Amino acid sequence: MTTRNDPISLKLSKSDFIHLYKACEDRREKLDVLQRTSDDEDVVADAGNDLVEIDMIMRQLKAEADALWGESGWTTSDEYL
Repeated sequence: MTTRNDPISLKLSKSDFIHLYKACEDRREKLDVLQRTSDDEDVVADAGNDLVEIDMIMRQLKAEADALWGESGWTTSDEYL
């Protein structure tokens, strides 16, 4: 039987990693807005808890990407060059 917190290992290309990281950034932005604008205390608390979790995930993803590709070796910017 697998427990809920068993780790998962993924191998991602750089472009797949960037798509995943951008999705995390988008989700983080939505949670941040929700936490700042909601009048429901439960929604605010849930969004805050999810923000803490996604921040931890994003820090780990960034650390692994930086170690592999270097700090400037990947980007999540949508701006035109």
